[in-house]
Amino acid sequence: MSILSDLSERVPGRTFGPGSPEYDGGRTVFYGPGDPEAVIRPTTTAEVAAAVRAAIEANQPISVRSGGHGSMPTTEGILIDLSAINEIAVHDGALVTVGAGAHWGDVATALAPHGLGISSGDTLSVGVGGLALGGGIGWQVRTHGLTVDLVREIEVVTADGAVVTASAESHPDLFWALRGGGGNFGIATRFTLQASPVDGMVGGHVSFDQSEVGAVLRAWRDITVSSPDELNSTLVVMPALMPEMPAGPQLAVALQGTEDELRRLLEPLLSLPSVTDVSLGPVQYGELLEEGPPGRPPFRFVGGNGFVPDVSDELLAAAERASASEVPTMVMLRALGGAFSRVAPDATPIAFRDAQAFFIVNRLMPADTTDEQAAAVQAELDGALRFTSGRYSNFTDTFGDAVLETIYPPETLARLRRVKAEVDPGDVFRPPHHLTPA
Repeated sequence: MSILSDLSERVPGRTFGPGSPEYDGGRTVFYGPGDPEAVIRPTTTAEVAAAVRAAIEANQPISVRSGGHGSMPTTEGILIDLSAINEIAVHDGALVTVGAGAHWGDVATALAPHGLGISSGDTLSVGVGGLALGGGIGWQVRTHGLTVDLVREIEVVTADGAVVTASAESHPDLFWALRGGGGNFGIATRFTLQASPVDGMVGGHVSFDQSEVGAVLRAWRDITVSSPDELNSTLVVMPALMPEMPAGPQLAVALQGTEDELRRLLEPLLSLPSVTDVSLGPVQYGELLEEGPPGRPPFRFVGGNGFVPDVSDELLAAAERASASEVPTMVMLRALGGAFSRVAPDATPIAFRDAQAFFIVNRLMPADTTDEQAAAVQAELDGALRFTSGRYSNFTDTFGDAVLETIYPPETLARLRRVKAEVDPGDVFRPPHHLTPA
């Protein structure tokens, strides 16, 4: 019996093969369409477990899509698309249970009437499952930490098709590994997270021209390292991509406080002569989330990312040099510290907790750029990336053991592999950032 026929019996009405609209919808992700043997679009955890058991018995690889835009295409085995497991329920004590297939924009909308929010990245369409297993640098990261720091329980289908609830009290090693170790340990179907009040937020954008990029970078750094935890911000130095998007620094900012307080904190930036536009005022938390691109842009991105323990003058000078290249180059700095840094480095697999900022530099190369050309550009940009201490998995689209060694410190990686050996000794789950069992 084929895996498609077997799954059709075990998960009737939710299993789809090539040629059906449901198959095409499930296999198409941000990076393009995949080519799995079958797509299962379950509505219950029991259906997920049945699909896992069928795949294991047939020795078929399992890929998982949590509903968002960040998945890689599946080229073999079965794809379990969790987008229909998307319920959102608010409980006493501001605890919120969210299905792994929900989008973070839907979560923000559902929590808004309660005056609550969950720090959860920047994009409306990103899925809960992938982000919440990989980290989650959201708009309250300095105020409340990463998304993984707010998780209290995770419902998981394990490699033997069982369903367990992992928490600090139950399956604690699995709970630790899931909060930053990705989809290596099972299929997370639901998360219980601690939400926080988000009423009384102000924020918006400040734009600058290219005349004093270095001064903007330094003023942003000085504000960030001395600001209260309630201030969260991202500074992007954009290249000129089209007439309506001129080159220059773009600041996005949010504060739980008053507009007067926000303008006072930002005064060193607002007083710079290169300011071209200021748009600040009251905002709802959901308004901070933006639409993500519908698919991968027509560029080859060359560069990287990392956590920055010291936003030094040397780092900022390297970032300014990178942004000044004749080839379009994007530089981003996101404020960390605060609550992010008050979490112990071994509390989750996200270990670089001394970081003051998160840094990205990407050169936008033509899609047909060769590997040799990309390597030459990468060598240039490594001069800026050398100030980072380790990479963030959710923004890293290169893979392999050498990459894992830059995402996790040695002791963290060793512990993750030990947990993998305990809960998935047969190595059933193999996400892009794949950990082999110890």
